[in-house]
Amino acid sequence: MGLERIYFELKKREDDEYYIELAKNDVLFIPVITDIMLNSTNSMNIWAQMLLERISEENPLIVYPYIGYISQIIDKDTIFDSWNVWKIISNLLVCDYQNYWEKLRNKYYTSLKSERIAEFSIACDCACKIISAKPDEEKLVTEILNDMDNRSFYINGNLSPKSNEVAKNKANEVLSILSSDKENSD
Repeated sequence: MGLERIYFELKKREDDEYYIELAKNDVLFIPVITDIMLNSTNSMNIWAQMLLERISEENPLIVYPYIGYISQIIDKDTIFDSWNVWKIISNLLVCDYQNYWEKLRNKYYTSLKSERIAEFSIACDCACKIISAKPDEEKLVTEILNDMDNRSFYINGNLSPKSNEVAKNKANEVLSILSSDKENSD
């Protein structure tokens, strides 16, 4: 299928399952949807992110070749978009045959140490998948999450005690899952 046909298919606004199947059958679909995610500034951008997240979860091997392209959004000015890209990247790490994680690792830990609750929360959401794919990361993730008493979170530059509480709960949730996974593997 050519590029024009892919864009035509995208304009039809079918359900996500239709596009997930299209991605499996057409090698050009992933770069097109990634381009929309990176360069659109409207609801198409968000939709492309969510679709790429679903595809990367169901079939990471077809998305992984574009990890470098996808990860470009981490450095863009639209910070909410860049935070959501961690969900896609964490799905791709199960097949990280190029060890691309090493290029992204420090940026991930910056998000996990963020004082912004949304960024921290998304990094927490990705922690278990990252550790599953990269077991050596468990120690550092656990250390960061166990240090929540020494963290502060802000909204619009103002200290937010409610955000601190939410962050502690989020950290405890991840630590609980990691502990449970460890117990189940023993």
